Amino acid sequence: MPNSTTAVPAPVVPFRSSFPVVPYLILPDLLLAIVLAFGPNLRFRLLFYALFSYACISGLLLTTGDRMQDYSMGSMLGGQFFTATHLLLFAEPLVQYRHREDKDEPQKRSFWRRALWTWCIVHSPRGIGWNYQVLSVPPRPLPCSKWAFIRSRILQIVKFYILMDMAQSYIRLNTLFTNPPPNATITSQGWLLQMISGAAWMTTPYAGMSMQYCLFAVASVGLGFSNPEDWPDTYGTWKYAYTVRNFWGKFWHQMIRRYVTSIGKFVCRKLGFQPGTWYSSYTQLYVAFFVSAVLHCFGDVMVGWEYLGASFPFFVSQAFGITFEDIAIHLFKRTGLRNRSRVNKAIGYVWVVFWMSFSLPWYIDWAVNAGLGRSEVLPFSPVRYVLRALSFL
Repeated sequence: MPNSTTAVPAPVVPFRSSFPVVPYLILPDLLLAIVLAFGPNLRFRLLFYALFSYACISGLLLTTGDRMQDYSMGSMLGGQFFTATHLLLFAEPLVQYRHREDKDEPQKRSFWRRALWTWCIVHSPRGIGWNYQVLSVPPRPLPCSKWAFIRSRILQIVKFYILMDMAQSYIRLNTLFTNPPPNATITSQGWLLQMISGAAWMTTPYAGMSMQYCLFAVASVGLGFSNPEDWPDTYGTWKYAYTVRNFWGKFWHQMIRRYVTSIGKFVCRKLGFQPGTWYSSYTQLYVAFFVSAVLHCFGDVMVGWEYLGASFPFFVSQAFGITFEDIAIHLFKRTGLRNRSRVNKAIGYVWVVFWMSFSLPWYIDWAVNAGLGRSEVLPFSPVRYVLRALSFL
């Protein structure tokens, strides 16, 4: 791995109180479900929304003691904030939402049964089995026995752990991440390592979210709370990632699509754009990535207020990349050239790799300089253990 000749000390972290998970991540969700179960009027929803927002923002002033964990927790608080925004301001779950297994009207149930029902809505961002299921969710698993499903998900957990360990081992062994020079950038090590570094960095959330999701699936199905078909994969398949639009819309997770869609449609209504028009489509595109950028800025702030907005350029730039891509595709179609799908897809994959390697430094460089690359994400590294046993380390 390339070595850095100029070492810099770890960023000085001012003292902050520890971040308690229960009052900032678990309790707000429970209170949100309880409030939604009441079916409150708009005035009460606005009041609770203000209190909920205050709790999310105040959590950013605390710390887990690890900068990578701070970024993750801050982003989770951002997700909670926008989930509450959607459910309190843009939806009426008791009136609009229904699950395929509902046999009666939720309003007629006891309060605590309604609260459990709304709690499921809070924690069903993709709406699997609900009438609000978002677009581009991977196919649902075929019906199978409980234990066959659990075995398959345990194997997936092992697979994602090893994948994450490989990515983290690369990061931990590359001094650009662990001992960065001033103003470090992943572009400094050449284009090939720039691509590898970008892929390794993005593999951490990809594998981490997949592992967490599989653990919840095993627990839920094992305890009889849900069925195997309720747990489609977190991410789509790579075969769709031949355009930047498909990369984000069909391959990457859809956990934030519920609220970026509702906010985007709200903006279009206020601007008077009719559904299905060019104005509506691109307004929703830019609003979606704007909301995603703001969500990740919650993570920036929890790392440190001086990093506010550091994640913003990368996510907003994706909307511009998709716009450029759409223009190029439109112009190609107007040429009348023969549509060779395999050739076009091959060109598309090359374009996506180029675009991601071009734009990812805007997401990674600030994090490297902030010290996020020094974090040890996994409790145990089989990959580095094997490398040490083989005397490669």
